[in-house]
Amino acid sequence: MNNNKYTPANINNLKFSIPLYQRLFEWDKNQINQLMNDLYQSYTKDNSNPYYIGMLTVSKEKNDLYVLVDGQQRFTLLMLMGIVFQTKDWKTFSTEDRLKFFARKNDEEYLKNKISIPTTNVRNLDDYKNTKMENAITTIHNFVNAKEDKDKFINYIYNNTTFFISELPKDYSSQDLNRYFESMNATGRGLENHEILKVILLKKIIDNKEFYTKIWNAVSEMDKPLIRQKTCREKNEKVNWLNILENICDPFELFKYCNASCDNTNKIRTGNDKNKFDSIKEIKPSNILPSKQFRTRNERAILNFSEFLLQVLWLQLTEDERKKTSGFHNSHKLLETFEKHLSNDKTEHFFSNLLKYRVLFDYFILRINSNESNDISYSLNFKDNNNDNNGILEALKQYQSMLYVSTSSNLWLTPILNYLKDNIRINAEDFLKKLKEIDNERHSNDNLTLIYEKIDRYWFWRLDYYLWEKRNEYFNEKEALKIAQNYLFKTNRSIEHIAPQNPKSKSWVLLDNELLHLFGNLVMISSGQNSSLQNESFEVKRAHVEAFINRSKYGSIESLKMLKVYEFNEWTIKNLENHQNEMIEVLKKSYLETNPEKYSEIINKLKNSKIKSNKI
Repeated sequence: MNNNKYTPANINNLKFSIPLYQRLFEWDKNQINQLMNDLYQSYTKDNSNPYYIGMLTVSKEKNDLYVLVDGQQRFTLLMLMGIVFQTKDWKTFSTEDRLKFFARKNDEEYLKNKISIPTTNVRNLDDYKNTKMENAITTIHNFVNAKEDKDKFINYIYNNTTFFISELPKDYSSQDLNRYFESMNATGRGLENHEILKVILLKKIIDNKEFYTKIWNAVSEMDKPLIRQKTCREKNEKVNWLNILENICDPFELFKYCNASCDNTNKIRTGNDKNKFDSIKEIKPSNILPSKQFRTRNERAILNFSEFLLQVLWLQLTEDERKKTSGFHNSHKLLETFEKHLSNDKTEHFFSNLLKYRVLFDYFILRINSNESNDISYSLNFKDNNNDNNGILEALKQYQSMLYVSTSSNLWLTPILNYLKDNIRINAEDFLKKLKEIDNERHSNDNLTLIYEKIDRYWFWRLDYYLWEKRNEYFNEKEALKIAQNYLFKTNRSIEHIAPQNPKSKSWVLLDNELLHLFGNLVMISSGQNSSLQNESFEVKRAHVEAFINRSKYGSIESLKMLKVYEFNEWTIKNLENHQNEMIEVLKKSYLETNPEKYSEIINKLKNSKIKSNKI
């Protein structure tokens, strides 16, 4: 099996067998129509693109017959399609010897009869009928016959329906195969795209395949850091990751350091490890508390492995190659994107980059932590001894968390990784400046609209960051300052009107639509808080906020802008004007602090968003 990627058009003379432990063909009308619809949508969108139906896991027998350990439902359906379509091409796929059934002669003879005497009518052939297959044939027939372009569609399925074949080790016993099958079915899921991609890319590796497999396996566990600010047990010294990142280009050497620096939770135990005690009797009592160990299940990365793979591939492309792409970071098109943009001769280089950028990612980029109550926090491995005590590291973490909740990772994380690979020795202050620069440039000429239903939610998160950064300036009361100090960015996306659109109860202010939907009358909170406070008056909402502040009610302040709103005892048109203008000024200053001339366009748009008194 020289190639692992197949379509009905290029499967040639490969033959398959369904073992006894596999269940019978079970797909019903809804499942078949779902697949046919997906195929047709793919065909109408771009009839040159492959449509991936997943992985066939096989075990090779001595007579060149491949046992279908996993994937028989999809492959049987392809056979039934060939029976329905009956074109010259499809007849070369759905042959009588293409698919056998171990110890199920009735099903095997039934399928052969269907191939030799094709029919779209549900009727008996001899004395045996496989009802599921008969119904599938009818469903496929009805679907394609309803299409005016059915001949082209049938040809698309033949040439573009793509599946992958993964061959299990030759030394697997029958018991091993059975256990593998049970394990696959117990998970209740098919292989993910990145698991299929792993097979494809490793097929292209000639030398050191085992080493590159280890890299992939280690990097793919995104929730388990490859590096930590820990002591290397083998060398009894702290690992200097800056030196390593700056000086080690060889992936073999870099991977050794990744393994050596991991703590106990990351160390791989082998069968050769010896226990400290041979029996429970040998363990002596001790009054020393057990050491706290890091638990990776409560920590996760800010993006998944498929997203990370696309980031690394993008960073490997040249500028000209990047300009020719579209929809590159769509993880649902992972296989298609790699097929288009990663050539065979650059595959080993990609694996090396995968490790390098993962180490950069673990060192410089924040991670999400959660406790047993599902409360989240953020952490950074990055350290800067010169800036440990002046709040820069905390600001760096806060700005990254603001970007994480507000902005697609490819828009900020990809460019910062691209910058960091050549600027390993960056300090915290310059790191923060660079993040702000990337963010500011992306929003330097936005079509700024701070009106309800048109506003980009990014501006709420950006405002909250700068209220947090200048909290000593904007929050005077002790309790409010404490809340601002501990503010945590979350993926809140629900926009709430301060003066409600349809008030439930009497309120001190009713606004017309022009004022109702202005930025000054809006805050962004979680959908849970929004639903509980929806259409309540300002007075009722303010009472809720005060309850959060004095801790008489469980919950938290989900917006620093909201905290500023409820500094007012009442919500009048004049207070709305003052609040809006003050918040616009905060956003304007966030650009003025860097390069006023460069960002003059967005600064002027912000100025124009202020409310002028004569308009009210």
